[in-house]
Formats: sequence, structure tokens, C-alpha cells
Amino acid sequence: MKMWDGRFSKPSDALMESFNNSISFDKALIEEDIAGSIAWASALQKIGVFSEADCSKVIDGLNSILEDYKNGRINFSRSDEDIHMAVERLLTERAGEAGERLHTGRSRNDQVITDTRLYTKKALTNIKDSLIELQKAVVERARLDLQIIIPGFTHYQQAQPVLLSHYWMSFFWLLEREKSRIHHALISTDILPLGSGALAGSGFAVDRDAIAAELGFSKVSENSMDMVSSRDFLLETLSVFASIGIHLSRYAEDLIVWSTREFGFVELDDAWSTGSSMMPQKKNPDSLELIRGKSGRLLGNYTRLATTLKGIGLTYFKDLQEDKEPLFDSEHNLQMVLKVFTHVLLTLTIREDRIKQDLDPFLLATDMADYLVRKGMSFRQAHKVIGRIVGYCVEADIELTKIPLKKLRDFSDLFGEDVMLLYSWEQAIANRTVKGGTGWESVKDQIDRAAALMQK
Repeated sequence: MKMWDGRFSKPSDALMESFNNSISFDKALIEEDIAGSIAWASALQKIGVFSEADCSKVIDGLNSILEDYKNGRINFSRSDEDIHMAVERLLTERAGEAGERLHTGRSRNDQVITDTRLYTKKALTNIKDSLIELQKAVVERARLDLQIIIPGFTHYQQAQPVLLSHYWMSFFWLLEREKSRIHHALISTDILPLGSGALAGSGFAVDRDAIAAELGFSKVSENSMDMVSSRDFLLETLSVFASIGIHLSRYAEDLIVWSTREFGFVELDDAWSTGSSMMPQKKNPDSLELIRGKSGRLLGNYTRLATTLKGIGLTYFKDLQEDKEPLFDSEHNLQMVLKVFTHVLLTLTIREDRIKQDLDPFLLATDMADYLVRKGMSFRQAHKVIGRIVGYCVEADIELTKIPLKKLRDFSDLFGEDVMLLYSWEQAIANRTVKGGTGWESVKDQIDRAAALMQK
């Protein structure tokens, strides 16, 4: 028997029942559903719908359902369309007529969005906590690798020398911006829907501010039609999750490339690598490849919900049942991605000897152009001069730092003996002490500021 079948003359077809039911996945909301129901029961008692005894009976029944669920003692029925109906059925079995009165003034429309907002607040907070753990790993990596100089790349071409720790800290600040996006998603989510009813507001004058306080919401919704149809907070949450996934994928891609034999800059720990079923020599960076691959899944979940929402008006339509699986899936997979990436970073081996071998003297070309600018030449002219010198090096098969001073003066008489001071990776790093640059003092400052943020 359905809770709503009074209008109908025959039962749902078995296929329709299977098609319509969501209990298989929205049972994940049972804790939130029971919390919302307890708050609603208390609100109903305050306006006289429940006696104190019946309210206690209902609350005790709800708590016992959650306890039994956590201990594997709950069996859902095929007639339980969703977690809301399942909890109501179980409550009625335990609390009798009092359980039947719990739905007074409440609709599944405001109930489900309340549950989903409560769950989303928790999911966002859990993701933020895991993201902070990854940030801590990044800062630790930056401290460990402070003395290592690597070629920085644009277009996968060696561009300028940078500190490896500067690279790691770029990851930290990106993750810090992701935290700000999580913060805004939490603000969008932190609104109480309960009391909105089906769409017009509850017919019973419950104290919604008191319900909000009990459930931990910072504010009450302003418009019942808006609230029961609102899924923008889910779009924002899935967008944040997708953004984090996309950006982790980019760093995973770098490390995948750097772990190849051709680069050899890093080596993954055996615990975070896999082998080949055919080729015994293989050590594959599958942890990083799955991080990269999961980004498509996270983006797909955002697109899935956005596509569902774009074609429906106000207020509630059954299409909105499709909002939860993308959330559950994205939260689960992003949690794994963040935790795996944290372990990969902390166990990564940096092959400093291989990196040193790969540093190309052409990385100092910009420093040489800057040298000419300091001697009085315009940067555009200096760029051309150094470009011609690079062309000469390629044609003559000679390293940039091996050109005799006499030859350099053929390109510009501004070159003096002091140009030789540029031929040092350490000097190139030291030249970039500007705030946010790759100089040692700048990077140490970044690390210190990051560590301070982690203490807040």
C-alpha cells in the first residue's frame, strides 16, 4: 500500500514501480531525513499538533530507525518509493497513529530538498577537509624540494628555470581558490527549505527560524516556490567538484609526463603504481591516470544535472529525482581522488640528478635579454638580439653559455665580462625575488604564508 494511493483505483505496474522508485540510492539520506523529521516533530508539538507524549514517541521511533539502519537491521519494502516514505512507514509501525501525523503540513517536496541541502553541506565540508590535507602535503613537498631547480615549461618546451617548490606552491594557491568556491557553495546551500510545503508554504504556522537553528541552517528561505524547485546549490556544488577534478587532472598530467623514461624527473612509489599483465618491466602511474580520468566523470555529473534542469519549470517535477546520484557519485569519487593524490605527493621520489642533466642553457635566454635591458637597450631590441644569438647556437651546435665573449660582442657591444655571472641556475633563481616569483625568498614567503593559512 502506498501513502498516496487513495486517489487510485489500481496499483502501479511493477515496471512503473521500479522506474519510479529511488530508495536504492536515496537511502543515503536517511540520517538527514530523520534529523529533519525530528525537527519537524518538535515544531508540530509547539503548535499543538502533537502532545508532548506523542512527540517523544515519534522522536524515539525515529532515533530507533536510524540506530537499526546503522546496525543493518532495516529491510526496505518494494512499496517504499523513497527514503521519506520508507521512514514514514517504519515510524508508523513503531509509533502508530502518531507516526501518521508527522507529515502534517509537510510535503516530500520540501522534505527532499531539506535532506539534500543537509547532505550537501556535509559533503562540501568533507571535501574541504580532504582538500586541506592535500594542501598540507603540497606545503610539505615544497619544503622538502626547496633547493631543487627544474626547467619550467610552456608548450612543453623548456622556458625558464624555476624552483620545484615554486611549482608545488602554484598547486597550493589554486587549491586555496577552490576552497573559496567551496565556501560560496556552502553559503548557497545553507538555507532551510522545511516549511515551504509542496510549493505554497505550510498550512501550519510552525516556527521556521527555530527549525533552522535546530538543523544548523543559517537562514530560512524567502520564497516557497523558489525553495522547493531550487537546485542551483547542487549545480554550484557539482561545478566546484568538477573544477577541483579538472585542476587535479592538470597536475596529474604533469607528473605522468615527468615520470616517463623520456623525462625521468620523478618516480612514483610502488604502492601508488601498477604493473602490466604482459610486460614485466612496466611500472604504470595508474593512480595519476585515474585522477586524470575521474575529472571527466566529475564534469559529466555537472553536465548531467544541468541538462536535467534546463528543461523544467517551477516548481517540482519528478525529473528532479535525478539530482542525487550525480552528487553522491561526485562526492565519493572526488574524496578518493583527493586522498590518493595526497599519498602520491608525500611518497614521490624526485630524481634531482636527472633534472640537472636536463637543464638546457637556453633557459637563460630571458636573463640575457634582461641583462641587455639593464645596460640600456629596449626590451624589444634585446629580444631580437638574443633571438639571433640562439639562432647562431642552433646553427653552430654550441651551448648558449659556451659562446666566447668576443662572439657575443658581434651581436651587441653591450656585452661585458659580467655577462658570465648570468651562467648560473642559482643566479637565475635569485634574480626573481619579486613577490610571487620563483626566487628563494619569495618561495619561502609563500610557504610561510601557506603554513599560516593552514593554522586558521
